[in-house]
Amino acid sequence: MIDIKKCAYKVIVDTREKQVNHILNKFEEGFEEKPSHHDMYRGKKNTYSDPIQYYKQDKGLKTGDFTIAVQLPNGCVINLQDKIVIERKKDLNELASNLYDSKSKDENGLTRIEREFSRAKEQGIKMHLLIETEDAVSKILSSKHFRYDRASKINPKSFMMMFLSLCNRYDINVWYCNKKDSARIIHDLLYVYTKEYLKKVSIIGNNYIYEG
Repeated sequence: MIDIKKCAYKVIVDTREKQVNHILNKFEEGFEEKPSHHDMYRGKKNTYSDPIQYYKQDKGLKTGDFTIAVQLPNGCVINLQDKIVIERKKDLNELASNLYDSKSKDENGLTRIEREFSRAKEQGIKMHLLIETEDAVSKILSSKHFRYDRASKINPKSFMMMFLSLCNRYDINVWYCNKKDSARIIHDLLYVYTKEYLKKVSIIGNNYIYEG
């Protein structure tokens, strides 16, 4: 069992991922940690975490937009891109455009994003889908929040059922959030997974073994 607090780690960002400055800036600032109401009443102030280390992978990730790499105390580096990834959508428009992108369909009728979901499941990669939209379910069902070239053709119920079917079919965890909280969710999902993963890792000399 290895304590993640004794390791160094970096969030890996796909270089093809655009409009991520709000996430990277928050990584560089560190996260604000607020005390409980009880501690706040007793005068405890907010604190900030250390900056979150990250790097952009030049050749891009095979699946997803974010993952994590951890350096063990003996210097070994474990890249978890084949274990966990996060796919981010900046709003419902981007999600709808991806799901209804007929031009990206292959001979089996799968769009690019569905092929990515399928590939992750086949390879045993845990996929999280982060959508930067608060109260997303209500907005999906209202339909008026879709703004892409074929928005008028989206049936709210059909879209919802198709989306839920894909999430179940490919075992996708979905998270909705305000844009300002994206960095925190991305970091915490990757951190917790890595923490649990390292509990099954043993160091043997200059190597390591996963006993999961």
